[in-house]
Amino acid sequence: MLLAYWKICLLTLIILTLFALYAYRVNSRRDPDDPKKRDYSPYATWITPVSIPLILLFNLGVLILGSLLTAVFLIVFLLSLILIREPFLIKWILKHAQKIGEKILKINTELLKFAGLHPS
Repeated sequence: MLLAYWKICLLTLIILTLFALYAYRVNSRRDPDDPKKRDYSPYATWITPVSIPLILLFNLGVLILGSLLTAVFLIVFLLSLILIREPFLIKWILKHAQKIGEKILKINTELLKFAGLHPS
């Protein structure tokens, strides 16, 4: 489908690359003590035609996976409410949410330590 509209896709990538170039130019002209000034790589603008399609494909995959997981969760939750009167599913979800949250916090803490931003 995208190949049928390759001219529009190419034009969109060119426009997005120009937006990135403009943002880099504006950022490079800011004063060094400006709080809005960021440290961007000059090559970041030139990988835009490659990164934008990859980001879009990743987002599409996350959207599809999220909708499938939501559908499975709704079916399992509905069946558990109909067949079993005990709220085991909520307890199971909360237990695993805590495990996943602790893993995320551990990874983020390690990243902050690696970057030198952790206070300890």
